[in-house]
Amino acid sequence: MKLIKPEWIEHGPKESLSSLHINSEGIRVALAGKYNAVDCIRIFRLASILDENYQTQSRLLCRIDTQCPLCVRFSYTSDILAVASRQSVLLYHLTATNPNVINQPVQSSSSFGEFPETWRLRSSLSSGHVADVLDIAWCPPNDRYLASCSIDNHICIYAWPSATLTTTLRGHTGLVKGIAWDPTGLLLSSQSSDGTVKVWSSTTWQCEQTIKEPFDGCAESTSFLRLDWSPDGTMFSTAHAKNNTFPVSACIIRGSSTVDAEFVGHRREVTCARFLPRILLINGRRRCLLAIGSKDRTLSLWLTSPRQPMCIINDFFASGILDISWHLNENDSLITLGVCSPDGACAFIVFNKGELGTPLTHQEMAKFYSDMYKVNIVIPIKSVTNGTTPITNGNGHSHHPQPSTVKATLENQSERRLGDGRRCIKPLCIDTHAPAPVPAPALTVSTPKAPSPPAPAPPAPTPSTSSTITSTSSSTSTPRRLPTIPIDPKPAKGVVRSSTSSITLPSSISSTALFPPLKLQANLIRKINNEYELRTEKSSDQVYILSCINEQTKLAQWKNVFQSPLLAIQATKHFIALVTLHETNHCSELFVLERQSGLRLYSNIVLTQTLAGLYITENTNNLQRATISIIYITGLLSVFDITRNSMTCPIIDINISHLLPPHASIVDIFTLNHIHSDTVCLITSTGHLYGFDNMLKHWTCLFHKHDFVSDFALPSELTSSGPLSTLTKTHGTTMNDDAYQKTLYSSPNRELLVSAYLETQIHRSRVLHSLREYSFWLTTFVRFLANSSLNDKSLKLKSILDHLAEHVHSTPMNINTSLMPLKTKDEYQNLLNECLIILRNYDDTSTLVQHYE
Repeated sequence: MKLIKPEWIEHGPKESLSSLHINSEGIRVALAGKYNAVDCIRIFRLASILDENYQTQSRLLCRIDTQCPLCVRFSYTSDILAVASRQSVLLYHLTATNPNVINQPVQSSSSFGEFPETWRLRSSLSSGHVADVLDIAWCPPNDRYLASCSIDNHICIYAWPSATLTTTLRGHTGLVKGIAWDPTGLLLSSQSSDGTVKVWSSTTWQCEQTIKEPFDGCAESTSFLRLDWSPDGTMFSTAHAKNNTFPVSACIIRGSSTVDAEFVGHRREVTCARFLPRILLINGRRRCLLAIGSKDRTLSLWLTSPRQPMCIINDFFASGILDISWHLNENDSLITLGVCSPDGACAFIVFNKGELGTPLTHQEMAKFYSDMYKVNIVIPIKSVTNGTTPITNGNGHSHHPQPSTVKATLENQSERRLGDGRRCIKPLCIDTHAPAPVPAPALTVSTPKAPSPPAPAPPAPTPSTSSTITSTSSSTSTPRRLPTIPIDPKPAKGVVRSSTSSITLPSSISSTALFPPLKLQANLIRKINNEYELRTEKSSDQVYILSCINEQTKLAQWKNVFQSPLLAIQATKHFIALVTLHETNHCSELFVLERQSGLRLYSNIVLTQTLAGLYITENTNNLQRATISIIYITGLLSVFDITRNSMTCPIIDINISHLLPPHASIVDIFTLNHIHSDTVCLITSTGHLYGFDNMLKHWTCLFHKHDFVSDFALPSELTSSGPLSTLTKTHGTTMNDDAYQKTLYSSPNRELLVSAYLETQIHRSRVLHSLREYSFWLTTFVRFLANSSLNDKSLKLKSILDHLAEHVHSTPMNINTSLMPLKTKDEYQNLLNECLIILRNYDDTSTLVQHYE
């Protein structure tokens, strides 16, 4: 065993790593995180890390600058790198290799110089999540699906290679922090901060198991919960669990909700568990090898069947362990284990042949799956796109890429230089070959070809003496998109949803700062309806330039300049809201720009506190109007209503911290537009939808996931239309609690539950100023009371009719001070007559009807 910790992969206060992954061929290792305070992905040659004397080719193969990369995963069958970035999953494709580029400095920025490999953005999967994606996983063995999980409590499944959203798995009530496929691709497991682990079927996409016991009382103190299946598919090992008060990794048997074993010994929470993706033969017995990383800076290796510890490495890093990746070399049976830490460092452990046991071959693994699960699992040949020069892997053997399927070569592209030095390249229609999707029941397989003899190594070049280059702008090369992803479906009429990342409360809440503040980023990029892209960069004269780039022409439509760095940007079709941070005065300023021209519409507004979130939504009734929502770290919310010529502030510093219990988060903020009424709405991860009552200046609950329990007792033909109905239809499918509904459906207090629900709907309609829905729910309530067996129904009916009759015979009311959506006597008279018509059909209410008639 040899432990390697490359010091030339720098780490320090400006560096951090969130994910690491070695591709299936063992040629590349991808590191995601911050380098020199810039979010980026660096792809290194694994051979240059494992061999200290390796200097024949460049160590750094490529660098990709992207926002907040939290997870990276290479695909099994092709040179595709999936990246979890903000609310999207970005898919980068290896388009070319540059054999003439050698000895590129490790510190190189994506904006300067050439790299041995060219990775371009192929697809952006942004139609599933509304908040940050934490983990992604390709479906073995042929990448049929790509799964992603997010802090919006959902799991999205994308089909590959069509890159379309297949389904969204809902069921977790907390942040989903880890997902893993079983080796057959039939099951998907997920672990959430709600204290549960769920197992989903890839044939029905239904939840087959929910395990709670080992996770009761586990604090939400880990950023990731990365779990993994064993290579034999009989079990999976989870991240943070507890045995009494001790942190453990729980091993759960396939098809059972019981814990088979617990891997103990760590002093702090387990963040990651990874199995070697191959069964080992040790003394004639089939065993699985598991690596476990923890926040106590310790890595432990375990054998299963039976459970047996192999080795423990203490104080591996200055911080904990976040991600682990394995690789098995088929030629010399060398096993490599890669580990990364949030302190910016990574390390690799190399096991010699026979040191851990004898791994099964691909053919033996395929036969095992066929006998065990009655499925035909075959490992496909991985194709490499572009480039004809062999790429040397980590053990001195060369890998010859497959012939390129690109019909038009890059040499045929026309290029010209603009006046400011930028390159303008005429795009070509490139036809690339993508592997066809494999049918679900039978999984296709072929055996990998043996690699060719090693190519002669070129002479070692002189070591580079280039100084560190810090990236201050995004890459100047324009990514050429191949297949496109369908855009998000339009929201229901009357509801405008924002597309900002969610704001999560920290586990320990301070009396002054309840929300984490937004952090400055070197480059901010925002897309507007896949038509325009807003991009920021810092110029040489220390000013900050905002450019609006046309997605079709890739040219700047307009530019604007700011003297302070941009902290946040959000945009609609007509307006742009951005906040700058004056680092010297520690104050933030809000700017509103016109999207079409980039003109500033109002004077900059100095924000009263530190910014935690920025939202902007359009008004569906008037596209020339928008709402800007600002959340401060103290839990205060301010809302600005803007048009081309005016700006008002209907909500000023209203507290929202009491709406969120500990560990809850804001999923979305939007404006509900209905006729002349606008209501600011807020959705939390606890299943509540709150609306701001403009008359009472307080928040009220407009929807809850337990509301639907009473709908079982209502006739199916009873449906309303209006803003409240729009909210119910839009958010009911995502926030519904089926288990709670089924429990209360047979409750002896069912009629009381229905009565309370109808009363709630009446007053929610009042808050939204919806006259039609107020009348609908009131008459529905009258009909329900007349038909019910409640003892006090006569008292309730008399109170309702008295209320209506009082307004019919009273003096005209002040419309501005009335809490009721009904404003005139005629409206009250019509509603009273409608209620009396309903009551005439019931014998026990005839006396009541005669009195009021």
